[in-house]
Amino acid sequence: MATLLTAAALLAAAAPAPGGDPSPVEPPAETQLEAASQPTVEPPAAQLAWLEEVGPLLGDEEREVFLALGRDYQREAFIERFWELRDPFPGTGRNEFRETWEARLELARSRYRRLDGDRAKTLLLAGPPRRTFTDPCPGELRPVEIWLYDRVEGLAGGFALFFVRGAGGSPDGWSHWSPLRGLPLSFGRPGSPLPSEPAAMARLATDCPRGRDVVDAFAQAVDWRMLNTRVDLVPRPSGEWARAFLARTTDLPEGAELLPASVTLAFPGRHQSRTVVQGLITVPREAAATGALGERPTHSFIVDGEVLREGRLFERFRYRFDLPADEAAGELPLAVQRFLRPGEYDLIFRVRDVNSQHGFRIEFPVHVPAVPRAAEATAVAEAPPPAAASGAVAAPAANREGAAGPRLAEANATGGDWLLAIQPLPEELLTGRVRVEARAEGDGIERVAFLLDGQPVMAKTRPPYSVELDLGQAPRLRTLEAVAFGAGGRELARDRVPVNAGPHRFGVRLLEPQPGSRHSTSLRARAEVDLPRGQKLDRLEFFLNETRLASLYQPPFVQPILLPPSRDITYVRAVAYLADGNATEDLVFINAPPGMDRLRINFVELFTSVLDSKGQPVQGLEREEFTVLEEGREQTIARFELVRDLPIHAGVLLDASTSMLEELPEAIRGALRFFEGVIKPKDRAAVVVFNDAPRLTVPFTNRHDVLAGGLSGLEAEGETALYDSLVFTFHYFAGLRGKRVVILLSDGEDSHSRHSFDEALDFAKRTGVAVYAIGINLPRRDTLVRSRLARLARETGGRPFFIQRAVELKKIYESIETELRSQYLLAYQSTHESGGDFREVEVRVARQGLEAKTVPGYYP
Repeated sequence: MATLLTAAALLAAAAPAPGGDPSPVEPPAETQLEAASQPTVEPPAAQLAWLEEVGPLLGDEEREVFLALGRDYQREAFIERFWELRDPFPGTGRNEFRETWEARLELARSRYRRLDGDRAKTLLLAGPPRRTFTDPCPGELRPVEIWLYDRVEGLAGGFALFFVRGAGGSPDGWSHWSPLRGLPLSFGRPGSPLPSEPAAMARLATDCPRGRDVVDAFAQAVDWRMLNTRVDLVPRPSGEWARAFLARTTDLPEGAELLPASVTLAFPGRHQSRTVVQGLITVPREAAATGALGERPTHSFIVDGEVLREGRLFERFRYRFDLPADEAAGELPLAVQRFLRPGEYDLIFRVRDVNSQHGFRIEFPVHVPAVPRAAEATAVAEAPPPAAASGAVAAPAANREGAAGPRLAEANATGGDWLLAIQPLPEELLTGRVRVEARAEGDGIERVAFLLDGQPVMAKTRPPYSVELDLGQAPRLRTLEAVAFGAGGRELARDRVPVNAGPHRFGVRLLEPQPGSRHSTSLRARAEVDLPRGQKLDRLEFFLNETRLASLYQPPFVQPILLPPSRDITYVRAVAYLADGNATEDLVFINAPPGMDRLRINFVELFTSVLDSKGQPVQGLEREEFTVLEEGREQTIARFELVRDLPIHAGVLLDASTSMLEELPEAIRGALRFFEGVIKPKDRAAVVVFNDAPRLTVPFTNRHDVLAGGLSGLEAEGETALYDSLVFTFHYFAGLRGKRVVILLSDGEDSHSRHSFDEALDFAKRTGVAVYAIGINLPRRDTLVRSRLARLARETGGRPFFIQRAVELKKIYESIETELRSQYLLAYQSTHESGGDFREVEVRVARQGLEAKTVPGYYP
């Protein structure tokens, strides 16, 4: 009976939505064998010509991969990716480097006809010279051509290159001449040594009309091979991208064992203006090899796909599936989804069994139909795949219509097919009145309500679902929610996003399933990812409870999931990973009792310094010597370690107002020493300079030269907007995780801020950034400024310092570095389950004479 139910759920995924395509597409089975045996096609003349044109740019691995590609569309896609990686400004519509290269190609052809000579290659790589001399001293020098350059990218100052005819193996007869070989002289008695270089120089200068030009050029001459090795004349990306490109193609390796599989294609609905294209690949369980994922026996597959349109690669995708292994017979379902506009395409699937390396490949044409808007709500309402259920088997074709229809209806009635997503908010700090909008999908939505920090703001009864919010003038981390309601006030869908989370926020949101929704056999999981500025997503993984089912390497992040027959409480997790290993996740309970769908997990991390009576950091303490209290209630420490090498995000917030006129040069030198002493390769630092207003002069980087450049040329001028600059910096740090510190250097007197000290302090506590405040040359009678800097530091987990002159910074930076590299990380699961008020935290150490220093609390 379980096998029949599983089959019905599988077929429900392929059932067409009302008004959709009348039947699933089944590619002929023999297509697999035809595609697997298809021979490699040699590159056509145009692609071979391209290979010659970019010869000086190609690395060895790039060339090998290009020649290893077996199909024209793959090579065309390789060429596009090749240029993308060399685009100096990828955010623009132009590729300036490609344009420059093509202009140089045209010039090289017009001058030299062929591209494989030394002169043509040099022109391509270094560009045209400012000036050339050809045979400037006949009879004195061998036939020579001299190129003069003012400069090239990456090399300061001018230089000269010498080409000598007949001196090497260049195809056009003109070869590079190295100054290490001396002047390419032609005079001297046969059998007798040539004159010394100084004598030859003197002779050229007196006997040759252009001898002085030659002598000057030789003084600037460089060895071409050394220049081309030491200076990147052109972008040279690592060949790793080419290997990754080859690995993502859909060709089967030569001699690969074939994996039996079949494919069914369906168009179950639409997503905005596109049709949902769902491919269901089934693999006989007995043909799948078994491996281990941790201690769990698992069948693992990687599905690579390509979509071709008019013979060109339209998109590529990759999925990984990890399915629990058991002894039952049946088929393993692998489901993939793409959103395509109606039209004609060719689809290619390649399946690789990770445990056996057996492979399956199929290529076939498909017509993607237009699905009526009325069908939008049922797009993959209840779809299967990466299954936790066993015994999956495809039903006979004759039974498909009858098996799919009732099961889909039941799924829709219990699961719901509504989607609500708040549109992306601006990255900058938002205050005052701001308009936001939510996108809603699905029939029966009667109104969408907006809530700010849990308080109702406004409801709209028809699209566009937008509202103008009053965020107030104080900088705050806020929470915005949108809720879609149907008939009778029934909640259909909900979305929640943070406001003022900063440009570095890394987050994932599960838009489907909705919290607390009920599903019987299967569901659709859909996630959206917020990426930090400048970062790329590595993958997104979907879990059912703690079982990883599918890994997606590109949007759309939509995955059908088959549910086990058990009626136990179940949760779906989406975990997103960056290339550097950082991860973030979201979790939604389904089929849960009322109230559990609103459960929020609060995992708190405390970076804690332990100081002795002399203020020196203490190491070597054990977990048992620490006690953590939250609101007076003892918490269980789940993670404990001394974090000497945890990556740091540090910012120097430097006062460059008029009052810092005398101290600014030494403050700059002190900041540079801090970067050199603290910022290691895996750390990142930023520079914010302020007077009337803050300026981010260097975004996060680990390059000391770039950080130094952000501090160069500063002049003390203007007034002091200290509190506004603190708010600006905290917002820039918001969204980052781990150890984050701001080093503030100022004389402390604010004279130009819109925000108040209390607003800046509150925002600091909400973002969780530790402040090390250094007050320079503050009058002792100025107790208000001193007390505010001290409070700012202590209430954020940092320390205050007060010095008379900036020359004292060296010792302070050494102290901060020692403290940052010898902190304890104490992490716990908070026992408080609700409420958004500030929660007081205290860390105690059992040993006498020691003091534990951390943040005094946090906002959940």
